[in-house]
Amino acid sequence: MTPERRIEALRITAVGVITLLYWRQVVGLPVLLGAVAVGLYPLLKIGIEDRVKEHRIGTEIVVSLATGIALLGEEYVAASVLMTIILIAKFIADFNTDRARASIRRSSAPHRGRRLCARRGGERAVPVESLQPGTVVLVRAGARIPVDGVVVSGTAAVNEASITGESVPVERSSGGSVLAGTIVESGAVDVRTEKVGADTMFARIVGLVEQAESEQAPVQN
Repeated sequence: MTPERRIEALRITAVGVITLLYWRQVVGLPVLLGAVAVGLYPLLKIGIEDRVKEHRIGTEIVVSLATGIALLGEEYVAASVLMTIILIAKFIADFNTDRARASIRRSSAPHRGRRLCARRGGERAVPVESLQPGTVVLVRAGARIPVDGVVVSGTAAVNEASITGESVPVERSSGGSVLAGTIVESGAVDVRTEKVGADTMFARIVGLVEQAESEQAPVQN
C-alpha cells in the first residue's frame, strides 16, 4: 500500500471512529464537524479541480453538496455516514487501480540488456535506456526481450503472451521481428534495436491500460 493510500485509510478510520463516538455521546458536535471537514476536503478538492480543469460536475461535488445539505438539516450522523461510505468506495477503487498498475509494472520489460560489443567481442550488461536504434543485444533463453527490434542471427521460441495473449511460443529467426516484454523460452537471438523504452509496443500498451484503470466514464461514477 502506498503512503497516499495509508493516509486515506487513516482519514477514513478516524472519521468512522469519531462518528461512532459522537453517536454514543462520547465526543461533542465540534469534534464530529471537524472530522467531517477533514473527510470532506479531498472530495471537495477533486470536485473543484474537475469543474475548473475539465468543466464537468463529478460525483465528488454531488456528495459534497449532499453532505452539506444534511449538515444544514442538522442530520450530523447521516452526513458523516454518507461521506464515510463514499470515501470507502473511493479508497477501494483507488487501491484496486494501484494493484493493477503494480502488476503491470512487475511484468514489464527488463531494465537492463546484454549489449554485444562489436570491437572487443563478447557482451556487456547495460541499462536499457542507454541502448540506441541499431544497437545489437543478445537475449538468451529465460530472459525478457528489452527492446522492439529485428532478429539478425540465432533462433528462439518466443512467448508473446504479454502482447498478443497467445500462450504458445512462436519461432523467431533471422529477419523476424520481436517485441519488448516478450520472453525467450528456448534458444538465443541477437536483436537489432529499433525502439526502446516508452516507444516500444509494450510500453504503449502499459500506458493505455493504466489510463483505462485510472479513468471512468461518467455513467460508471
